[in-house]
Amino acid sequence: MSQADRFPLPKEAWYIGAASIRLGDAPLAIVIHGEAIVLFRNAQGAAAALQDRCPHRGVALSLGKVEGDTLACPYHGWRFDEGGVCRAIPSLRPDQRIRDVSVRAYPVAEQDGHVWIWTGTGDPPTGPEPIDDFGVFAWIQGAIDMACEAFLPIENNLDVCHAAFTHPNRHPQWFRVQATGFQINTYQIEGAERCLAVRGRGVQLRYTLPDRVVVGSGDAFRMVLHHVPTTPGRCRQHWLFQRERVEAPVAPIWSDNEPEILAQDRLVLESAQRNRESLGAIAERSVEADAPGLAVRRLLSAQGEGMTVPLQHRSIEVMS
Repeated sequence: MSQADRFPLPKEAWYIGAASIRLGDAPLAIVIHGEAIVLFRNAQGAAAALQDRCPHRGVALSLGKVEGDTLACPYHGWRFDEGGVCRAIPSLRPDQRIRDVSVRAYPVAEQDGHVWIWTGTGDPPTGPEPIDDFGVFAWIQGAIDMACEAFLPIENNLDVCHAAFTHPNRHPQWFRVQATGFQINTYQIEGAERCLAVRGRGVQLRYTLPDRVVVGSGDAFRMVLHHVPTTPGRCRQHWLFQRERVEAPVAPIWSDNEPEILAQDRLVLESAQRNRESLGAIAERSVEADAPGLAVRRLLSAQGEGMTVPLQHRSIEVMS
């Protein structure tokens, strides 16, 4: 049985609900932070997000259908608008009116090829963090369900030493080590209140709260990863691979295929999650190369306690 996440991501944040291209005419069921949510588009095509539970008898609204600007429950046809307000109850007589019936509605934003959901309380102070130069490049995108908590792939994608072992025939570090062996390399770690950057030989990594990791930079290569917590010990990884420059923004191309390099990571991370669930929180042993992941742990722990982390800057020298 899955336990609570060791390093939970904050709820007061924007998370990807779905790729824009995946939300069509039918409602879509998702889970974020253990909350069942249904996405749908109204008659104008605008995205909306509601709690996936009809207040009548608790049936999932995602099993229903969109009718105009409302989402109809499949059980008794109660209809709810994008604000969560019940607009129709078919069983009521003409002389009866609906009395204070609603479901939770989540703030929604659609940008950078995704539908984003605010899972915090009240209105969000700002919109989702834009993806740098999203409209300047073409992209291919997809999503992967992972049987591990969201922090594990975040930490993994900031790790500077695993590629030589985990990514045979896929990662530049693996090819370099095969050709020249391990060498001493210096990496700079720079942190602020909401982000952390790691730079070194052939390495450009950046983490931004709550769940984004950008691998690479510039025109050569960039991978943008978001890690949405679903249920304890589980997450959904939304990935974007940068392609060529474009003269005008174009919609990303959707892929159902899991990139091999991400599948290699998932294999080891899910094994770590299984061991924790069966053996408990056995103390880990860390070394200098683990500094980026340890810095993110401190950042997330401080967020959970309502504190801020002082600006961080350090260098590490490791064999890689």
